This record gives sequence, C-alpha cells and structure tokens, in this order.
Amino acid sequence: MLGVLGRRQGAGAGSLYVAGAFAVSGVLTYVFHGLAARVLGPEGYGGLGVLWAATFLAVQTIWPGFTQTLGRYVAEREARDEDWRPVVLSVKRLQLTLLGVFLLVALPASPLLAKGVFGGDWTLTLAFVAAVAAYAPEYFRRGTFGGHRRFARLGALHVAESSSRALISGVLLVAGAGVAGPAAAIVLAPLVGVLLVREVPGEPPEREGEPFSAVEGIRFAGPVLLCVAFAQALMNGGPILVSTLGGPDAQERAGILLAALILARVPQYVLSPAIAGLLPHASRVLAAEGRRGLDRFVGKAAGAVGLAGAATVAGVWLFGERAMSLFYGPGFGAGREALVLLATLAAFYLLSETLNQALFSLGRARLAVLGWLVGLLTAAVCAATLPGAGTLDGISLSLALGAVATTASQTAFYLAARRRVPGVDGPR
Repeated sequence: MLGVLGRRQGAGAGSLYVAGAFAVSGVLTYVFHGLAARVLGPEGYGGLGVLWAATFLAVQTIWPGFTQTLGRYVAEREARDEDWRPVVLSVKRLQLTLLGVFLLVALPASPLLAKGVFGGDWTLTLAFVAAVAAYAPEYFRRGTFGGHRRFARLGALHVAESSSRALISGVLLVAGAGVAGPAAAIVLAPLVGVLLVREVPGEPPEREGEPFSAVEGIRFAGPVLLCVAFAQALMNGGPILVSTLGGPDAQERAGILLAALILARVPQYVLSPAIAGLLPHASRVLAAEGRRGLDRFVGKAAGAVGLAGAATVAGVWLFGERAMSLFYGPGFGAGREALVLLATLAAFYLLSETLNQALFSLGRARLAVLGWLVGLLTAAVCAATLPGAGTLDGISLSLALGAVATTASQTAFYLAARRRVPGVDGPR
C-alpha cells in the first residue's frame, strides 16, 4: 500500500483510485448523515443540514480554484520538465491571503449569519466559520497531489477525511452532544486528513521555465472560483434558501430537502473528485496531442459520466422512495418524482463538471462561468414562474432544468472554443 501511495498514476489508474476512494468516502458520508438523522430527528437534523449545505457551498466556492490552478500548472510544468515550485509558492500566498480576508469578513458578520441562516444557533454559526477555514489546507494538498499525479494519496486523503468525520460524529452523538457533535466532526475532519496523509518530498526539475506570478494565478483561479460558486449555488443552495425564507418548520423542510439531495446525488460523491482530477490529464493531452487528442479524451470522459448518470436516475426511480424511508427513518418523506428530478440534476451537473475541465484546459474558464450562470438563471426563472415552484417537486424541477441548460451551454462553448485557440491543432 505504501508503495502505491509513493508512485505516480496516469489518467486511467488515477481516476480509478480517486473514484474508488470516493466510493468508500461516500458510504462513510451516508453513515454520518444517517446516524445524525436518526439520533437528532427531522428538526435537529434540519439545523445540521443547513450547516452542511452552507459549509460546502462556501468551501467549494472559495478553495477549488486553487486546487485547479495547482493541478493545471504543476502538471504542465512537469510535462515540460520545468520547475514547478514557483507555482506552488504563488498559489500558497494567494490562498493564505484569501483565508485572511474570509476570516476578517466572516467573524464580524457572525451575528447576521446566526440570525439569518442558522436560526440564531451560535454553535452552528461558529462551526461554519471554523469549517470553511479548516478546509483551506486540505484543498491545497488536493491540488499538489493532483498536479504531481499522486492520485492514490489524493484518494487516501478523501477517505481519511470522511472516516474521521463519521467516527468523531458517532462518538459524540453517543455521548449525548446533540447537534454539536456532528458540527465538531465537520470542522475537525479536514484537519485530520491533512495530518494523516502527508505530501511526498521530491526534487523538482532543474530547468526553470517561465516565472509564475500571483497575477497569473489570479487570472486562472478567479474565473474558476466564479464557476464553482455558480455551480454550488445550483446544487447546494436549495436548503439554505428554504431556511433563509423561514416560515413554519423551515429547518425541518430544509433538512428533508437536503436528505433527498444527498440520496439522489450518489454518483456525485464518487465521480466529482475524479472529474476534478481530469484537468491535469486534459492539459497534458492538449500539450502533447493537440485538439484531436483532447476531443477523444473529453468524449470518453463524458460518455462514462453520462452512463453513470443514466444508471443513477434509473436506480432512484426504482428504489429511491424505499431507500429514503429505510436510510433516514420516519419523518423524512420525499416522492419518486422529486427524487428522480434531483438525480437528473446530479447527472447533468456531473456532465457539466466534465466539460468544465475541457474548457479550463483550453484556457476558457470564463466560458465555463457563463455556462453555469445560464443554468443558474434558468433555475431561478423556473422557480419563479412554474406552477407549484415552492413545493419539493417544484424546487427539484427548477434545479434539474437549470442543470440541463448548463450542460447544453457548456457543450456549445467547448465546440466553439476548441476551434479558436491558437496552436490547438498540434503539440504545444
């Protein structure tokens, strides 16, 4: 096992390692949520659900841009036998700066967050701020592992995070900590992962290559951050919106929506990290084989993701209602139509993530941003105009239509961008 962790992996083996690790991680995530739902009940789990949605909406908005920047530029420099250290140092400075800005904004805004999002619960509010900060080093390490093709270590990092979250939460819930138990587990899990899965020291190539400045990092990471922000708003914003709007049993309804989302998004937990890891491979293929090589790579990846999405929609249609009742227990009811629509949302979300990697490798991150914006606006218009938009079925339909619009936009943008990039027809 240690030998595998010390070696580099290519696109096929690397994706299998990450997907396999996230299959394990996904099971552990379901253990975390299932145990919390049964111990806390619908109302208590609703508060935890808002914390979960808010934390990962913020985390996956703020930090993945740095992961993608490291993955792209470290991989490119390794492929050209150039020194990758300037990339790592520049991205580290950028991330530390953004972490400081986040804390300077979030801590003074805590009273507003507590009142407007977390129903006045200060435990959840402080856990949110701490958890977002705690994920910064983990996402940095994800980027270095991806750029150096240490995908076995990347998979081990995911498993260490999810297993520690489930274990800490389980122990504290049994001890009677209430919602504070799983909240503490969400904060501590990424730190445990970073401590357990260390970086592999290695000598960088002697060839210096071009300088890499913070400005260059921002130029790539900025659009990626916007892209992920819009994507996460589409995928994770529903429970937060329900809680923020308030009304009778708002947190309970938010918890039921989150429970349905988690159940319907099984492939996302397995495939999203593997898809994020495609960027270094896509960049290497484009540099070595040009446009046709990239087309083949993207076609294979999109085909595999599409098949997984179709299988998930079929599985949810057949077993979703029964699984919802069995896994979460009484009080967590959702109909087949809503569950199938949420599974459709997850399937098209994954296809859009795959097309993102192709656009990122072409240096067209702004087009990826535009594609998610089209989808988000589509979902907003549907939520405001479709009959029954305030119900679980209506929210699910609006989100699913937004994801379909995103995939259609990303496909059109990729086909246009691949023809317009100078030098894309040959090795770069």
